[in-house]
Amino acid sequence: MNQNEEEMLVKRAQNGDREALGQLWDALTPKLFGYLINVTHDRMLAEDIFQTTWFKAINNLAHFQLRGVGFSAWLFAIAKNEYRQYWRKQKREIAFDPVEHDPQDPDQKDIESKIFIEQVLGLLSEEDRELIRLRYIADLPVRDIALILKLNFVTVRVRIHRAIARLRAAIAA
Repeated sequence: MNQNEEEMLVKRAQNGDREALGQLWDALTPKLFGYLINVTHDRMLAEDIFQTTWFKAINNLAHFQLRGVGFSAWLFAIAKNEYRQYWRKQKREIAFDPVEHDPQDPDQKDIESKIFIEQVLGLLSEEDRELIRLRYIADLPVRDIALILKLNFVTVRVRIHRAIARLRAAIAA
């Protein structure tokens, strides 16, 4: 979905069009849920944050204004804030166990791929991991990432480039 289509759907949804809201849901759910799974490493927690994110977005949809911030960027910013709020309340960290946290995945190669991705991302700083997640797992454009992280567009591009370079160097080592 491109920016214009997203804007049209948001306007329709703000006017009470449930079909438009459903189309936004269908288009953004896989990216948002994938992002949350990667950030939380816990399917149930990701589902909770996912539901809270959409609940807040739908409840505040009437107040959302298209002022250079796309709906998808706004939605991901809500999810990121919800995740941070969760960890502030918990003040603890749970180690990732793919067998425990994703028991429905019977394919060993998928599990091995997930473990490899987590190991590789673990070589990066939290800031670099967040950039990689938003750009390649959530598949957000750099402009939206800049809005979510409240950074300049060029800064985000440079940081993504540097994060990838650090990732390549870490893998090669």
